Amino acid sequence: MSRESKHIGKASISIVCVILGVLLSLQFKSVRENAAAEDWNSSRMQTLQTLLDEERETNARQAERIEELEKEVQTYREAAASGGREETLLDEIARLEKLAGLTDVVGPGVEVVLSDSTAPGSDHYLIHDSDLLSVVNELRDAGAEAISINGNRVLATTEIRCSGSVVTINGKRTSAPFVIDAIGDQETMFNALMMRNGVVDVLRQWSIEVEVTPVDELLIQGYRGRIEYEYAQTRTADNVTEDETEAG
Repeated sequence: MSRESKHIGKASISIVCVILGVLLSLQFKSVRENAAAEDWNSSRMQTLQTLLDEERETNARQAERIEELEKEVQTYREAAASGGREETLLDEIARLEKLAGLTDVVGPGVEVVLSDSTAPGSDHYLIHDSDLLSVVNELRDAGAEAISINGNRVLATTEIRCSGSVVTINGKRTSAPFVIDAIGDQETMFNALMMRNGVVDVLRQWSIEVEVTPVDELLIQGYRGRIEYEYAQTRTADNVTEDETEAG
C-alpha cells in the first residue's frame, strides 16, 4: 500500500469517527430533552391536579354556604307566610348585635388581673399595650366569645395602645391594674394562659403580677359607643369593580 493510500484511509477513519461523535452527541441531547420534557409534563400535571383539588374544595364550601343561605331564605318565607316575619327579623337582629358585642352577656369564663411590678429600676416592669394584646389574642385563640378590659368591651375595631403612662381602649384612658374578663370555656382558656412559656409565664419573667381566676358567671357589658364606617361600604351589585365583572 502506498503512502498516499494510508493517508486516505486514516482520513476516512477520522471522518467516520467525527460523524459518529456528532450522531452520539445529538442522540444524548435528544434523550436529555425528552427526559426534561417528561419531567416538565409531570410537574405540570401535579400542579394542575393541585389546582383542581383546590377548586373542588372551594366549590364544595360554596355549595355548603349556598345551602345554608337557602335554608335561611326558606325560614324567612315560612315566617312571612305565618305572619311571624317581624319576630324572626328581631331575633336575627338580636343575634347579630350579640355577635358584634353591642349587648350585655353573661356566662362562665376567666378573670385575668395584671398589676405593674413593684420592682425598681425599669419601665419594662410596667404593663404596656403589647402585654394586653398578648393576653387578649391568647384568649381569642382559646375560643373566648366576649372580652372586656376594665369594663371596656373589646370589639374587632377596638384599639389598645399606650398613651404615656396609661393605655387607651376604645378611646378611653385607663391604667393598671387591668382586669380582663373573658367568657368561654374555662378550662381551655385557663390552660392556654398558664401553659409553660406562655403569655402569663413571660409576663411574670418581667416581674409583672398576674392572677388568673376561673369564674362561674361573668357579666360583660356591651359596647356603648358608636361604630361608624367612613370608607368601607357594603358590597352590592352597584359597586362591583370592572376587573371583577370581566373575571366573572
